[in-house]
Amino acid sequence: MLTRTPAIVLSTIKYGEADLIARLYTRELGTQSYMLKGVRKSRKGKLRISYFQPLTQLEIETQHKGKGALEYIKEARVTPAYDSIHTDIIKSSVVLFFSEVLTQLLTEQQPDGDLYDYLSSIFQFLDQTDAVANFSIKTLLDLSVHMGFQPDRESMDLPYFNLMDGTFDNNGMLPHHATIEESNLIKLFLGTNFVEINEVKMNREDRNSLLNLVIDYFQIHLHVFKKPTSLTILKQLFD
Repeated sequence: MLTRTPAIVLSTIKYGEADLIARLYTRELGTQSYMLKGVRKSRKGKLRISYFQPLTQLEIETQHKGKGALEYIKEARVTPAYDSIHTDIIKSSVVLFFSEVLTQLLTEQQPDGDLYDYLSSIFQFLDQTDAVANFSIKTLLDLSVHMGFQPDRESMDLPYFNLMDGTFDNNGMLPHHATIEESNLIKLFLGTNFVEINEVKMNREDRNSLLNLVIDYFQIHLHVFKKPTSLTILKQLFD
């Protein structure tokens, strides 16, 4: 079946001397893996290696067979084209981090137009904004909604965030509860949008602590989720 669909590049691996296997999250087909023959040496073909940098957004045409094997892309074009996301060192570190996160989260993801549109819009936002410091925390909390284990907003009048069940309560016992300061920050992130995320004021130590906590929350609720290796780099970037 010939299918044209928007797609976001999640990750690639080298195959042989000239090929790539690309993992893409597509709007119409969900998560798919594609064999890109000769793309690492081709300079004139319809598919260029530069198209398959992490989180690049594409419009692809594929003869989708749906048999569980590697698929092939007939044509691809970059749309929308990013201005800074792959050249700014801070943004490129955020991209590397979310390439790892999404590769884990979207292993067998079925088509989900709302999730695709969300990812497409936030990475366009990241490309255009200078407000990068709090982006990762806000995005992870939003992704917990799409993955089905979001923090419970109805209990936000209580002081402590319980990582085990995603609610706020009066307990506060460590290690399964956030501190009251961390809990208040989570509430702020849940109550703000991307345009306003840098109004959540934190120093680097507080930001790193909260980022660790949110990663722990993912690991509790997704037992196969591993701490991204790029997390260490990401945590060094923001003061």
